[in-house]
Amino acid sequence: MFALFVACALLPVCALALLSLRQVAENTRNESRVLLRHTSKNAAMAIHQVLLMLQTDLRAQASSAAGMPSVSGGDERQRVKTSAQERFQAVTMFSGQKARNIFGDTCPTPPLTAATRKHLADGNMLMFFQETGNGPSRIFIATSLDNNPERFLLVGEVKASYLWEVVGYTVPPRISICILDPAGKALFSSVTPVPAFIDRVKTELRRSTIGGFEARQEKRSYLVSYWQLFLESSFCAAPLTVVTSQSTHDAYLSFGKFAHTFYLVVSLTLLVVIFISSRQIRRNLLPLTILKEGAQQISQGDFDHKVTIDSDDEFARLADSFNEMSDHLKMHFYILTETSLIVRKVLSGRNNEEIVEAVLTNLHAIIPCDWVCVSLMHPMIKDMTVNFSSRCAPENSAAIKQSVAVLKSQEMSMLHKNVDSLEVAVGGKQFSAFLAPIAEEGARDAFLVPVFFKKSLYAVLTLGYRQKPEHVREDLLRARQIADQIAIALENVRLIEELNLLNLGTIRALANAVDAKSPWTSGHSLRVTNIALNIGKELGLSAAELETLHRGGLFHDIGKIGVPESILDKPGKLTEEEFVTIRKHPEIGVEIISPVEAYRKLIPIVLQHHEWFNGNGYPNGLAGDAISPLARILAVADVYDALISDRPYRQGWEFEQVMSYLEKSSGTQFDPVVIQAVLSMKDRGTLESSSLPYQETA
Repeated sequence: MFALFVACALLPVCALALLSLRQVAENTRNESRVLLRHTSKNAAMAIHQVLLMLQTDLRAQASSAAGMPSVSGGDERQRVKTSAQERFQAVTMFSGQKARNIFGDTCPTPPLTAATRKHLADGNMLMFFQETGNGPSRIFIATSLDNNPERFLLVGEVKASYLWEVVGYTVPPRISICILDPAGKALFSSVTPVPAFIDRVKTELRRSTIGGFEARQEKRSYLVSYWQLFLESSFCAAPLTVVTSQSTHDAYLSFGKFAHTFYLVVSLTLLVVIFISSRQIRRNLLPLTILKEGAQQISQGDFDHKVTIDSDDEFARLADSFNEMSDHLKMHFYILTETSLIVRKVLSGRNNEEIVEAVLTNLHAIIPCDWVCVSLMHPMIKDMTVNFSSRCAPENSAAIKQSVAVLKSQEMSMLHKNVDSLEVAVGGKQFSAFLAPIAEEGARDAFLVPVFFKKSLYAVLTLGYRQKPEHVREDLLRARQIADQIAIALENVRLIEELNLLNLGTIRALANAVDAKSPWTSGHSLRVTNIALNIGKELGLSAAELETLHRGGLFHDIGKIGVPESILDKPGKLTEEEFVTIRKHPEIGVEIISPVEAYRKLIPIVLQHHEWFNGNGYPNGLAGDAISPLARILAVADVYDALISDRPYRQGWEFEQVMSYLEKSSGTQFDPVVIQAVLSMKDRGTLESSSLPYQETA
């Protein structure tokens, strides 16, 4: 607690100190970048000024070499030549095809294009470069003596040492400089080897002619700035690039000294603050520790823990407020937990009855009312409600009463106008029949919470009271929350029922389409399904298993869509090839239904209903328990209907003849357990009527 208090006291000081230090660091970084940029610019301008000066010197040398009046006297010519030799490596005069060296080696002729000829003809100086293998390129400037580059042309090789010496004067200490020619090759670098980040400069130049970035080389960080010097208008040459760099260690050297002093000052300030604060904090440690322990208990869910502080100050009053907060949190967490439980039960209801039961048996846990009633709107009769009511007493929690009522048009209008809630006096003229079940038990006041979904009234949630509570608003808010979930749950049930009906209708339509391929098999799928369902009921299958059997029965011959009608309706014996074709229908059926995820569990029934219990069936020769139990049931029903029905190649068998065949085939073609169930149905006289429509139960 002490450390936390001290930390809170020092936080503003530390934050301000760090912010100031960060601001100084940022300013130093920005100033370093600005310095590098100005250095790049100054170096570029210096190069440009030197080139202009060299232009003047070369013209003077040209005048001296040509014996023009502007340079008179032998001493003056010698002075001009000496000055030129300090700044040029060589100077060559070209007259037509002839070349005369004024001094130094012969200079190359410049590339004379239409643009360069015009540039020289206008009296301007031309600048060009010549590569020297791995070394820096040579720099040349040229001028025309009479504005006719084809007749007289003076070319001078610039002495690089002179040029870079002048440029070096513009570079501050601890800053490196590198000059790149138009091809991106280093003309000059103040450090060797040339920094590797020069390659990045070439990439950055594609985006901007002026800029900077940070780079790392040999585990050191550098600030880099570049400036492109354009020479097109003055010298008809591609631009040079000036790159300056400085290690971040050198750039932030002054900041490092400042930071060292700054840390000392801040540390001393913190020590003083800690010393002064600690004396006052010590007196408050015990109450804060007690409050901290209380908060930890609450965070662990112990809302019954109480905080006791024996003092007559703010801490004692804080402890009382803390205990009140704990009581409120306990109540709210309980209500939230119970509300979540009710919502889960309501939304998990598979039918309306389960939804109603979930509300009636659990709502009293979050709403202290005396009665709860859920009234469902009748789906067929207008304005009729089916009411389910229950008293909110533990001993009567399971006593649910059911009644019906018809709402008047005025009452329906009131529910539509008061979509949140409606207060009604029990025993009054309004909703008298609707509230009669709870009025008989002593209710005096009621609140009706309509349950709407997309503006349709699905139900009404009613809270009944012997006496109206003072704080009913919270009860109504919770009731509204539960009512919204009831609406969603009822709509889900309705949609699921519609989907089930649609799905079953689709399956029946497909089964009828298969049976309709041949007049001899008309109604076969439906009859087989009804027989199988009755056998399954005899065997005690669950509702889910019966539903799977129901759908699988309707789909069992879906593969016959792929069998030609000439085979299905053939009056005589089938050939071996025709047998092979018709025996493919289980696998064809699987191919048809397998893409539908909802029908995946029907695949064993469709695929295996022609398998024999002894393994002699098709298509896979499965035997015994390897065959799906539902497929074993359907196999008996399928053969029963096939034998007792007429076929193009024979008349239908008599009932006793069919039963004799089934009994003889027990253990070979059929599962003995299924046959035993069929025989039991025969003994009770229910088998002959088993092909009639199966009565589904809810």
